[in-house]
Amino acid sequence: MSLSAAGAALQGHDYQHLFAWYHALRALMPAEDVDGIAIEVKNAGNVDDVVVRRRTAADEHFQVKYSVDGRHPIDRAWWVTPATDKGKSPLQMFWKSWQTLSRNGQRPKMGLYTNRSLDVSDPVLALQDGRTGTLGPRLRLATPRSKPGLGRKRWAGHVGVAEADLLEMLDHLVLLTGQPGWTGLATSVSDRMAAVGLRSDELAVEQGVQMIRGWVTGARQEVDRQVLAAEIARRGLHGEARRATVVVQAIDRDPWAAGATEHLDWVDRFEGDHPRARRQLRDPRDWNGRLLPELEAAERRIRALGFDRVLVRGDMRLPAWFAAGVTFGDTRKFRVACVQRGERWSSDEASGEFPLRVGAPVELGAGGELAVGLSVANDISEDVLAYLRSSGLPVGRFVEIAAAPAPSDTAIPDAARAKGWARAVRQVVRDQVRATGARRVHLFLSGPAGAALLLGHLWNRIPGTQLYEDLSPGYGQAFFIPG
Repeated sequence: MSLSAAGAALQGHDYQHLFAWYHALRALMPAEDVDGIAIEVKNAGNVDDVVVRRRTAADEHFQVKYSVDGRHPIDRAWWVTPATDKGKSPLQMFWKSWQTLSRNGQRPKMGLYTNRSLDVSDPVLALQDGRTGTLGPRLRLATPRSKPGLGRKRWAGHVGVAEADLLEMLDHLVLLTGQPGWTGLATSVSDRMAAVGLRSDELAVEQGVQMIRGWVTGARQEVDRQVLAAEIARRGLHGEARRATVVVQAIDRDPWAAGATEHLDWVDRFEGDHPRARRQLRDPRDWNGRLLPELEAAERRIRALGFDRVLVRGDMRLPAWFAAGVTFGDTRKFRVACVQRGERWSSDEASGEFPLRVGAPVELGAGGELAVGLSVANDISEDVLAYLRSSGLPVGRFVEIAAAPAPSDTAIPDAARAKGWARAVRQVVRDQVRATGARRVHLFLSGPAGAALLLGHLWNRIPGTQLYEDLSPGYGQAFFIPG
């Protein structure tokens, strides 16, 4: 069932207001140079939906285009087709906006923000620069007789300007296409609200949207920090301790990573063209040569901003969750959290009782090191033993620590018992280290991401720990955590 035109318009306005709230929050963030925002600005052409006022850089002007289903891409026809017989095409309107906003030698930053995808089968649109999101840099390199070069000529002719002038405008027009819908944008808004000490639940996000809606219907275009702070106080949006968000993009990218306090992108360092296939690094030296130092650098930046609470999210496997927990560890005075099955699992939770089943030690006699298998979601003991026996690692003893009565997807049902599990596992490992005198622990994990995060967060007074990635079949070395 499709929405009526009025219903679609309402959804589009709400999406625009959520986007405006996302940028308004930048005015409250110390690291930003944003003074405020303007909404539906006069004399800004077609990039008037949201304007971000900057102190030390050119203002950012956005056009927000929302599609209810997002099925129709932004293609060549969209760029050059007027909406009405007497109107101008989007490309012509972007050019007019460029001319209007280019004053005193200053070039504006313009953006098209939409949940519709970009038609990369078109030779011009296929040249969008992956780093900047603009068309100008790569389109400029196209030879005149190539398909992109001929398309460039047609675009310039459509606007009625020289190709060089069109390219300059395209250098400053960022195409933010294929963006997620309401849910994805709301997640990033929630991140930013938490970072400035506001409530960040769904109701609080909606109150922020209502704030923007009220300004629009009240014909208020400009909103500065003072107005924003006063309205936040009036609505009672304060209430949470400031919390940083760290997004680790290991096996897949997060389209809303940019809204986080820190975001790391490791996707291209992994082998494989699909998240399910990304298990091994192209260069195994990167685990501790690049990835772990990047996590630690993010921790230093977050600490410098005054945060001691961190929400971790992102698409990554268990060794990365564990390493994030270590980086923002309890001994460093951080408190960590993540969202597990729609609920927040936090180190702030009181520990619940969690029964463990510790298997009889298997003596391998290959050296003085200790191997530990954590069977929570699945029983991994046989796979780990097979790997240890074929790997030549100097492991003298293997111990399985399993959820009782048996591993399962729901063995750890909530945050309290995840923290209880982490504490219990840590104690068993300490006991085994004491019994064996091992100076290195080899750790194999199977369980919820949130449990791995909390275990890493509490991992201390344990020798250097080598983590392993489940390659299915077999294992490969991942991060090494110094003792």
